Amino acid sequence: MPLPKEIANCLGAAEAVVKACRADPTLLDEPELRFLKSFVDGEPYEVEEEDDEMPGLEEEVPAAAAAAAAEPPSRSEDDGTMAPESEPVLPVPKNAAEAPDDADWSVAGSKKSAAIAAASEGKFADAVALYTEALEAEAATACLSASTLAKRADILLKLERPKAAASDCDAALEINPDSAKALKTRGKARRLLGDWVLANLDLAAAQKIDFDPELSDLCDFVKDKASARGAEEREQQRKADLDKRKAEAARRKRQQDAEEAAKAASAPADDIPSMGAMPGLDPSMATAMQNPKVMAAFQDMMSGGQPNPAKVMEYMNDPEIGPVLQKLMSSMGGGMGAGMGAGMGAGMGAGMGAGAGAGGFGGPPGGGGAAADDDDDDDIPDLEEVDEVD
Repeated sequence: MPLPKEIANCLGAAEAVVKACRADPTLLDEPELRFLKSFVDGEPYEVEEEDDEMPGLEEEVPAAAAAAAAEPPSRSEDDGTMAPESEPVLPVPKNAAEAPDDADWSVAGSKKSAAIAAASEGKFADAVALYTEALEAEAATACLSASTLAKRADILLKLERPKAAASDCDAALEINPDSAKALKTRGKARRLLGDWVLANLDLAAAQKIDFDPELSDLCDFVKDKASARGAEEREQQRKADLDKRKAEAARRKRQQDAEEAAKAASAPADDIPSMGAMPGLDPSMATAMQNPKVMAAFQDMMSGGQPNPAKVMEYMNDPEIGPVLQKLMSSMGGGMGAGMGAGMGAGMGAGMGAGAGAGGFGGPPGGGGAAADDDDDDDIPDLEEVDEVD
């Protein structure tokens, strides 16, 4: 029978659409091509993609799975979360580079129809197996579908396998990031796993793409949980940052204390002026003052903060240090105050005799200097003048 004229006139455009969909199967997810996708999948066009389960399916879901995956959770201490299942996630077949010439497009559609029927009878394990076969058929014809992955994920969720359901949704969203079915199912899976923040993001995104009024209660509950979890995480981060700052402050304090202790330990040496840098010294004296033995002697003489006359007299008898002291005091007029600290001249004068003021030290103890020989007016009588005691 010949084709009607109105159809024959559209064959060129239809062929172009088919070629474009083969090159990019995600085009079938566009609302304008939903009729074509339904035809390829072997499903009636009037069945919505996001709600294509058989009528009455939700009522036949076991009560435990339905309460966990489909019904809004109760606002109680038990938030309905569960540990991830121990079973591994299901593999996702790799999409072929292009469809073979002898591709059978009906296989995937028939498998999906059988999966829907199995799910309507509560045979969720069979439905998962049939959806897996449908995915393999789609991949073989280079048209792996985000919709089929999302449907398998929904059945996995009914089997209380949220980890596997989330994995299928991840793969579906790589094919079609705007799949409301995948976002909604992954949001429910993450809610069961207690991942409130990510569940809230998924459910909110799904509602923006395809609003579902029956999902509102679940969205509100997850949003509240996500807000509470976010506050907890922010508080934990604040405490972690505070602990980090305290540890850094303690480390800096320990370093500062160690530096101050080291500085205090070297303070006596630091308080002694650099003799080589004292003004008025000739180069030979400056060189002599760099002698470690001389420097050690000066530090010893000044160890108490003031010149120690006994130490000065001790070092005057040293053949290496004594000449340096004599020359230094001669060059400084006997005071040594400029180089040795305040009071040095007075202290040395007290311990060394009156001759220090003349540029040198007095004679040794028991002998008088030149000034003493000339002093005939003192009140102490000479021994010759003392009468013998009978």
